[in-house]
Amino acid sequence: MYFFGFLAWIISFPLLAMTHISSQIYDIDLAKTDQDVTLVLLNTGQVAKIPARKSELLDRLFVGKSKEHFYNFTLDKERFIIKVEISEKPPLPKIILNTDFNQNQTYLPTTIASMDLAKKYFKEARYNPKDSQCFNRAMVWTYEWWRKHSLKSNKLLIYFTRNYIRRYNFEWWFHISPYVHVMDQGVVVERVMDVKYGRGPMEFRKWTNLFMNKDPECPVITKFSDYADYPYSGECYIQRTHMYTYQPADLQMYEAWNYVKDKYLIPEVTQAYLEAFDEHVSILGGD
Repeated sequence: MYFFGFLAWIISFPLLAMTHISSQIYDIDLAKTDQDVTLVLLNTGQVAKIPARKSELLDRLFVGKSKEHFYNFTLDKERFIIKVEISEKPPLPKIILNTDFNQNQTYLPTTIASMDLAKKYFKEARYNPKDSQCFNRAMVWTYEWWRKHSLKSNKLLIYFTRNYIRRYNFEWWFHISPYVHVMDQGVVVERVMDVKYGRGPMEFRKWTNLFMNKDPECPVITKFSDYADYPYSGECYIQRTHMYTYQPADLQMYEAWNYVKDKYLIPEVTQAYLEAFDEHVSILGGD
């Protein structure tokens, strides 16, 4: 498919030079043969690689994953790890546990009055051509829509399976973007607001087709474990969540510990501005 190939070229363009990434390791997918590669899935959503025979590096990364180390990775143009160093662990936001809160029932997103208004919000969202992390862009977009228009939006994640990543040498294991509810000709519809890769509000299927070769349908899941427990099944999954979600780790913690995020956390918002738009911001309060 021509458009898929063109988009893949756009996504991969920053990797034509050395790439530097600071991240923890989400998972490691071992090579099946000596001619294969081991995939290192980073918490940033990116997928790095190491040759099957690099057992010393693999052992080191397994230890780092178990100890939840933060690393500075240097990748070559083919996304192979050529250098890795332990980095200082950044401060974590305070975790709020609330066993009585049900996020699916409590969170009520805004319904935008018309498609024209949704397009207006889309066009006013800031854009930076630099390569950045999707969860940081999505955090800034949803935060600013909320601050400017009291818009409570949602976010949509697409997860790429290990089979898909290996088949197409794909560089992400997840991507996240805002989506909104819009009143359109008397019916409330859901539209993705991916300012980085779209030209306006998009239907879910058109959005997933931007990243999927041969345009397969991505089943909708309601729990992160529906993907994590079946990483080789199918080619992709999508999951809805609210605007406060930053990364898939939030959804993991919700399942495991009933971790509830019912507000924007200042460290995440300020980090999002810095990484995605090179801006230092001071935000007062947590709402």
